[in-house]
Amino acid sequence: MTQLIRSEDAAGLESADSTVTIGVFDGVHTGHQKVISEALAKAREGGPKRTVLVTFDRHPMSVTRPEAAPGLLTTLEEKLSLLKGLYLDVIFVEKFDIATASIPYTEYIKERLVGSLGMKQLIVGYDFHLGKSREGGSEALIKEGESSGFGVTVVPPVVVGGTAVSSTRIRKDVMERKMGRAARFLTRPYFFDADVERGGGVGRELGYPTANACIAHSEKLIPPGGAYAVTVDTGDTVHEGMMNIGLAPTVRCDGRESIEVHLFDFEGDLYGSRLRINVVEYIRDERRFRGRDELMGQLLKDSVKVRGILEKKR
Repeated sequence: MTQLIRSEDAAGLESADSTVTIGVFDGVHTGHQKVISEALAKAREGGPKRTVLVTFDRHPMSVTRPEAAPGLLTTLEEKLSLLKGLYLDVIFVEKFDIATASIPYTEYIKERLVGSLGMKQLIVGYDFHLGKSREGGSEALIKEGESSGFGVTVVPPVVVGGTAVSSTRIRKDVMERKMGRAARFLTRPYFFDADVERGGGVGRELGYPTANACIAHSEKLIPPGGAYAVTVDTGDTVHEGMMNIGLAPTVRCDGRESIEVHLFDFEGDLYGSRLRINVVEYIRDERRFRGRDELMGQLLKDSVKVRGILEKKR
């Protein structure tokens, strides 16, 4: 079972020689998976058997350059839920603040990676940089390993369809509603976790009851407004459905953006539940209809189209 340790609880971490990989791992995409696989392989091939993944409790740019910080492909909780299934021995979550950002990479390696975690092997992605001013790039890390007695492996980029996989590339695809392409890079549909809150009941009146999804994390990247084909994990089972992101201009005039999900053939109350919403494919833009009858006609067309899309994905 994977042990989860946060930096404030580092004193409780048992000392042992370790194969370590470190990174933001936002999205845990196929490139990240390759880095983690390399760390696991090194451990099997005779390196230190304990595998430790170090990540951060927030995106570093939210501290160092908050005005340019990207939307998150995965919140910390979402990221940990994915990492826990990858057979690592330890996931170490580093609190990232101004003090952390100011530590030179040589000091961080000596005190944290070698001192606290017992690092003997370091596995990083080709574009990883560590420490103050991002001075610890691949060449610097290799040089530091040679002088300090730990091995360094730099994993090259994963290329899919002629494109190097990166979190930046996936964010661009999500914001362009290219959900299929994002899924290929992620090896799964793009998703977000959301809590169900009470709505106005308009969807039920139209014959399409919806769960009103509330996302607490303000930095989570949400696809642009429109209608989407989705699958929804309620914790007990996975349902197919369709989702609207936007202002619902035909039935609401308060100007508040919402996320509304209709689950096909579902009866029950999801209020208070935590959902994992997998965004499979973009369907159409949100638009204002002439009235509820026209809206209901469009919802029927959407449901037929979405059912067909999801049937082909099974």
